[in-house]
Amino acid sequence: MQKLINQIYQFDYLKGAVLTFALVLPLYLGIHFDQMGYGLAFALGVFFTFLPNTDGSNKHRILGIIFALGLSLLITVLCHFTRVASEWLFYIFFGVCIFWVSMLSVYGFRASMVAFSGHFAMIMSFALLKTDLSIGVKLGLIFCGGIWYLLWASLSHWIFENKSTAQKLAECVESTADFLKVKYQLLWNEPDNRLEQEQKLLKLQIGLNEKHELLRELLFKKRMDEGESNKTSRHLLIFLEMLDIYELALARDTDPTEYKEALGVHFDKTQTFKSFAASTIVHLYALAEAIRTDKKLPLEERASENQEFCEASIKSYVNIIGLPEAREGALILRNLLDYERRKEEKTFSAKRVYANILEGSDSLLRRKDRQLFITTQDYNIKTLKANLNLKSSVFKHALRLTIAMYVALFVGKVFEHQNAYWILLTVAVILRPNFGLTKKRGLSRVWGTLMGAAGAVAVILLFDSKTVYGCFAVPALFVGFVFLQKNYRVAATFITAAVILLYAILVENALNIVQYRVIDTFIGATISFLAIYLLWPVWEEGGIKSSIQKAIEASMSYMENIDRIYHSKETPDTVYRLARKKAFLESGNLMAAFQRQTEDPKSRQVHQAQVYANVVLNQTFLTALAALGTYIQNHETTVASKEYETVMRHIFENLEAALKTLKGEEQSKEVDIDELSEATEVLDNKYSELSKERDMELEKGFVPMSQDMRNKLQEGKLMKDHLKWLHSISDSMKQTVPGLN
Repeated sequence: MQKLINQIYQFDYLKGAVLTFALVLPLYLGIHFDQMGYGLAFALGVFFTFLPNTDGSNKHRILGIIFALGLSLLITVLCHFTRVASEWLFYIFFGVCIFWVSMLSVYGFRASMVAFSGHFAMIMSFALLKTDLSIGVKLGLIFCGGIWYLLWASLSHWIFENKSTAQKLAECVESTADFLKVKYQLLWNEPDNRLEQEQKLLKLQIGLNEKHELLRELLFKKRMDEGESNKTSRHLLIFLEMLDIYELALARDTDPTEYKEALGVHFDKTQTFKSFAASTIVHLYALAEAIRTDKKLPLEERASENQEFCEASIKSYVNIIGLPEAREGALILRNLLDYERRKEEKTFSAKRVYANILEGSDSLLRRKDRQLFITTQDYNIKTLKANLNLKSSVFKHALRLTIAMYVALFVGKVFEHQNAYWILLTVAVILRPNFGLTKKRGLSRVWGTLMGAAGAVAVILLFDSKTVYGCFAVPALFVGFVFLQKNYRVAATFITAAVILLYAILVENALNIVQYRVIDTFIGATISFLAIYLLWPVWEEGGIKSSIQKAIEASMSYMENIDRIYHSKETPDTVYRLARKKAFLESGNLMAAFQRQTEDPKSRQVHQAQVYANVVLNQTFLTALAALGTYIQNHETTVASKEYETVMRHIFENLEAALKTLKGEEQSKEVDIDELSEATEVLDNKYSELSKERDMELEKGFVPMSQDMRNKLQEGKLMKDHLKWLHSISDSMKQTVPGLN
C-alpha cells in the first residue's frame, strides 16, 4: 500500500491522473448530451497541451503548454482555410507544416513535444471534418480545453510540487545505491553473469546522469527563484552529497585483481571492507525510503564499528605477514579504508541534512554559480538556421517525416480507408530520428495494438453494456497515459483498448473498428520502417567519433582541474565541479551512443570492436581520474614534483594526439619516451626511498607508523600507480582511435 501511495506522487502518475480527468469529463458530457462533436473538440484542446507538460521548472512547463496550445490553434485554423480554398493548397500546406514544425526539435525535448502537439493538431483536423461545428466553435472549444488542462496541471503542480521534487531526489539516492550495489557485486562477489552486470552498470550510469540533470534544473532553479527555503536547502545539500558519492563510486575500479595479487592467500582480510561497503549501501536505501515517505530517519551516531573492524583487519594482516613485506598490501587496504570511510561520511552527512541538521550549509553554491550548473536551451533563431542542411539530423528527420506523412496520406486516400488519419498518427508516433528507436517504437506499437485490440474485443464480447465499456476505458486511459514515456508498449496496449472501447460507446459496429485499427498500425509501421531505412538514414557510426571526441575533451578539462587543485591545495570550486559534471555527462552520452549503435543493422555497425574499446578506455580513464581527484580532495598532499609534471604532460599529449587523429589532423611531434621512462623511474625510486626510510624506522624500533609517514607512503604509492595507469590508458586511447577512421 505504501508503494502504491508513493507512486501516486510520481510526476507521471499525477500527470496521467490530471489528463485522464481533463479528457474524460468533456467526453462523458459530449456523449451524455449527444454532442460528441463538442466533447471531441474540447478534449483535443486538452491533449494538444498535455505533451509539453514534462519534468522541469514550472516556468518552462507553463510556457511549453501555452506555446503548444497557440501552435495547435494556428494549425487548425490554417488547415480549415486551406481546405476551403483548394485541396491542392491544403496538400502543400500539409507538407510545409509537417517540415517546419518538426524543425522545432532543435530546441530540445520539450520543444519536440510541442512539435508533436502541432503534428497531432494537423492529423486530428481530419477527425474534426466529421463534425458539423463551425471553425469558430472548434477553435473556441480547443482553446477552452487547453486552458482547462493548463489550470488543472498548474493546480496539481502547485499542490504536489515539493512532494514530486522529493520523489525525484529519492529516486536519485536509490539509483546511487543501486549503482554502488552493482559495483559491489562486480568487485567482491565476482558474479557468473559479469557481462550482464556490467551492462546494468552502464544503464544505471546513463540513468543517473539524466536524474542529475533534472535535479540540477529543479533544485538550483527553484532555489534561485524562490529563495533560501529550509526544505529546498536540505534537498539541494542531499543532492550535492549524492554527486560526491557518485564521484567516489566512479573512482573505484570493479576489478579485484589488484587486491588478490597483493594479498594472496590472505584475501579474506577484505571481508570487513565488504561489510563496510554493504553498510553504506543499506544506509542509502534507508535515506531514499525516508525521503520518499517523508518519515523520520533514525539518526544514530556515526557508526565507527566498521572502521574499527577494518583497522583490525589491516593490523592482523601486518602481524601475520610482518613488515616490510606487508607494506604493499597494507597500503592498498588503507586506501580502500579511506575510500569506504569517505563514502560513509558523505552518506551520514546526507542523513543529518535530512534530519534538518544543516551542518553543511556553507557548501551550497553561491547564487551566481548555481545558474552555471543548469543546462539551458538557446532559443535563438540562429540555432534553427544552423540546422537547415543535410548535416543536421533534425533536418533529415524533418524531411523524412514529411515524405512519410505524404505517403501515409496518399495510401489512406487511394484505398479510401476508414479513419485513414490513424495511419498518419501511427507514422508520427513511430518514426523517430534514429533507426534503433524507430524499430523499438514500431514493434511496441504493433504489439501494443494487437494486445489492446484483443483486450477490448474480449470486453465487447463478454459485456453488452456501454456503461461497462466506459468503466474499462477510463482506467485503461489512465494507465496508458502514465506509461506513455516510461514504457511505450504498455502505453500502446492500454490506449488502444481505451480508444476501441470509447468507439464501442459511440457506434454499433465497434468490432469493425478493431480491424481498421490493426491494419492502420501495420501500414503506418511499414511506412516508418521504410522511411528510416531508405530516406537519409542516420546511422550512429556517423556520430560516434564526435561522441568520443567530446568525451576525451571533457576528461581533459576534468584532469586539468584535478591538476590545478593538486597544485593549489584548495578545496574544489565551481570550475572543478562544472568540469566534473561535463566529464560525467559526456561519458554517459558516449555510452548511450554506443548502445544506439548496437541497435543499428549489423551491416551499419562499422568498427564495432574499436568503438567498444574506446568506450571502455574512456570509462576506465574517467575512473582513474575520479580516484585521483577524490584522493587529492581528501588527503594532505605534498608539493607537485617535476616527475609528476612530466608524466601529466605526456598524458595530455596522448589525449591531444588522439583528438588530432579523430579530427584527421597531423601529429605535431614525437613522444620523448626516454623522458617519460626517466620520470616514472624517479617516481618509483622516491617511493622505494620512502619504503627504505620506513624500514630504518622499524629497525630502530619505531613500529607504530607516524601519520606523516603514512600520508607520504599512501600518496607515493597512489601517485606513481595512478599516473602510470592514466598514461597507459591514454596511450591505448591514442593507439585505438586510428581504427575508427
